[in-house]
Amino acid sequence: MTTVSALGSTPWAASGALARQPVAEATATPPSTVLQLGRSETASAVYDRPTGPTRSWASAPGDAISSLMQRNAANGTGSLGSQWRGLGGALLTRLAEQGGGYRQTLVQHAGGVAASDALASARDSAVTLQLRIRTQSGTTVELSIAVNRGSGPVQNGLQVDMRSSSALSDAERQALGALAEGFDQALAGLGRTDAPQLDLAGLLAYDDEQLSSLELTVRSPQADAPLRNFSLQANAREKRIDMQGTAGHVSLRLDAAVPLAAASEDVRQASIAQYLAQFDAAADHGHIGAELVAQLRQAFAQLHGANGDQAQPLDSTPSAVQNQVAPLLNGLADFELRIEGESRKTNQNGYLSEVSQARYGVAQQTSVQRTGGAGARGATGDITVTQTRSAVLQAQVLRALGEAEIDLKGGNYRRTDIDDESRGKTTVATVQGRIVRADAEQAHRQLLTYAKLLNHRAVETHTEPRERHQREDLLPGLR
Repeated sequence: MTTVSALGSTPWAASGALARQPVAEATATPPSTVLQLGRSETASAVYDRPTGPTRSWASAPGDAISSLMQRNAANGTGSLGSQWRGLGGALLTRLAEQGGGYRQTLVQHAGGVAASDALASARDSAVTLQLRIRTQSGTTVELSIAVNRGSGPVQNGLQVDMRSSSALSDAERQALGALAEGFDQALAGLGRTDAPQLDLAGLLAYDDEQLSSLELTVRSPQADAPLRNFSLQANAREKRIDMQGTAGHVSLRLDAAVPLAAASEDVRQASIAQYLAQFDAAADHGHIGAELVAQLRQAFAQLHGANGDQAQPLDSTPSAVQNQVAPLLNGLADFELRIEGESRKTNQNGYLSEVSQARYGVAQQTSVQRTGGAGARGATGDITVTQTRSAVLQAQVLRALGEAEIDLKGGNYRRTDIDDESRGKTTVATVQGRIVRADAEQAHRQLLTYAKLLNHRAVETHTEPRERHQREDLLPGLR
């Protein structure tokens, strides 16, 4: 007589006493069998632990966010954007519609690993994202998403968490929900595998009557990640972006307001375009990588675009005086910008032919000095406004001597050192409520050093210093 006994394991259920345990969703595996010949007694059943991949949940799935997590986890080897897709917006939408907190974890692990161990390791070596928003009433909302690409017992995993420090008003929940689409757009850009991009306009357009500050951070444990670190901060005083990845490092701090009456949108857009053209020229001259330049342009345009026509008028200066002075400035809030990165180029034969390193910094500062009294009878509230601009570029470019690959190890290549500095200043002064001085100065200094190296020794060198000064009187154009 032949007796066949099925072997295998039964997935944990999400109901009854087991509902308090992690829920395991085991992958289907063919049952093992024991074949016994010439025996009439029934074979004892033997149970083996499954060895195939298993998915485990911290809480019973069934809601919309768990469904999104399951969809995204199915593409566990995809980009960060595919892991984040729709989750940030869904969490903010749930908060707007239902209020309260939310937490869920999904991990995939080997069948021989306990679900509790895998779930406890969900955040180990994970890429972590956090959005922190503070309302005008003082409530803090925190939202986080952790993506585990494979660490320890976890093959891949997702964890989301959302909480509020206190109850939210209906208006606050509505303001948070309005950021859902912009949040998803921001994550889609940051999560790109080929080249992280900035798409922050929707997130920066938060309702400042209900929300006082916003902070978004991303941290990756991988040193070679396309996006290793990212930080966005926005509040009533300033806006900041700090971004680091394989393309390099971008840092931008922007004042939240212009210190005079708002300039026209045409003036502001022309000023933004002028700065972007300046960035492109510096990138071309310093051989800065295209991806880093794109991130720089996006950060600058989007933060200034979010600034809109905000202005912080001078309390003791008549608006008529400020309205005269403002059009002579560029209409942009003051800022500090810095980028740093490396770039490589190959020639038509596919050989590495150029390696470059560059650091570039740009800043603008506006100061206002009151030169006339205010408040007393006959006082004019006159001012002298000085807007200074500076830019510094330092770069080193190494090029191959011929059509073959550049010989960095042997020290055989051409080297160009670039040291550029430019400074500009616009000064406007009023007396008795009328402009009496308006001028612009510009100075540019450049030093280029060329060298040919053989066996790490310079055999040919020469330098090219250049200087340029310019001053323009703006008063004739006002008369």
